[in-house]
Amino acid sequence: MEELDVNVSSSEAFGIAEKIVLLSFISAVILMAILGNLLVMVAVCRDRQLRKIKTNYFIVSLAFADLLVSVLVMPFGAMELVQDNWIYGEMFCLVRTSLDVLLTTASILHLCCISLDRYYAICCQPLVYRNKMTPLRIALMLGGCWIIPTFISFLPIMQGWNSIGIIDLIQQRQFNKASNSTYCIFMVNKPYAITCSVVAFYIPFLLMVLAYHRIYVTARAHARQIRLLQRAGNPAEPRQGHQEPRQGHQEPRQGHQEPRQGHQEPRQGHQEPQQGHQELQQGHQELRQGHQEPRQNPPDQHSTHRMKTETKAAKTLCIIMGCFCLCWAPFFVTNIVDPFINYTVPGKLWTAFLWLGYINSGLNPFLYAFLNKAFRRAFLIILCCGDERYRRPSILGQTVPCSTTTINGSTHVLRYTVLHNGHHQEQEKLPIHTDPESQESCF
Repeated sequence: MEELDVNVSSSEAFGIAEKIVLLSFISAVILMAILGNLLVMVAVCRDRQLRKIKTNYFIVSLAFADLLVSVLVMPFGAMELVQDNWIYGEMFCLVRTSLDVLLTTASILHLCCISLDRYYAICCQPLVYRNKMTPLRIALMLGGCWIIPTFISFLPIMQGWNSIGIIDLIQQRQFNKASNSTYCIFMVNKPYAITCSVVAFYIPFLLMVLAYHRIYVTARAHARQIRLLQRAGNPAEPRQGHQEPRQGHQEPRQGHQEPRQGHQEPRQGHQEPQQGHQELQQGHQELRQGHQEPRQNPPDQHSTHRMKTETKAAKTLCIIMGCFCLCWAPFFVTNIVDPFINYTVPGKLWTAFLWLGYINSGLNPFLYAFLNKAFRRAFLIILCCGDERYRRPSILGQTVPCSTTTINGSTHVLRYTVLHNGHHQEQEKLPIHTDPESQESCF
């Protein structure tokens, strides 16, 4: 048995050319993960608008977990892989393995929480989202992302629960007498393999599939409704809608002229001024209707923007789920299958699947932040040293005072409009649909 293990270890050793290519690739993955996740954390810390979005709390915590993976886990795995030897002792091997399981599981649980947050934000009513995603619940979810992995990492690994029944096999594979090398071997028995894989991957994966499938269906339904509205719309209707406000503007002028006639003839009593004021109020009402009608009739610009946004969101969800499955499914499928086939999976295949999962920590900043317009703008500001060209542009102009409230990704603007008499101010609440992932500041 020992000779078999020695032959397997020597045959699986990497050559010099393979080590150079492997080291270059691993270094690029580590550097990408460190810089990408650091940039995400700095962007949220510096940008006040990004801190207002609840989903970004999960993204920052995810970036922190992936950053720790790239700093505390990947480098030691890379050194062992290139040197073909573990020189840091058995205790540090257990610590490094526990950190590996803890941080990668925390990263996957963060992805699950982000999918649930988006499900409540897109597929539920605004009031439901506000009731579900309270600050306390967000804190509990973030705490669960870090506490739950400890029950499948440090606790069982330090107690040796994962090696019950396979201690002899682990000891045989830890030492290579032919090359006098020591390895940091992490092997698991059947109960631990099933429990760890179900908690760390299969349950989060199932929740993500259900959440993102529902989000995808909702986005496609919205896009379908918008296409039907555009097909049913008459190109001549928007023009009529734009002509009606002009009549609304002309009628108030008549309302202003009639009170003047009432003031010129005061001997006829107070009836005529009262009629003049009534007509003035009617003119203002028609003016308001004239302003409201063009908002209702021509939905082409907002509809087209919303359709493009939700279609893009649906494609983004497919990319996210595809990358997640591609990176982690091979490892966790092998993790369950290997104990039932007497641990015959080749070492190189294990290494490839493990580093494929590590790559997900470097891809997460691109999938969850770089595809977001608000994050991209914040990144440009950071990388370009606060260049004013990348500041958020004003939509309605700088001279319009307003206040905004954001509910479920839809920004409601409270704009103040001064009417023609110069004394009365009217508050208008205008719903402006924005990307649920990037809310703009007050105009």
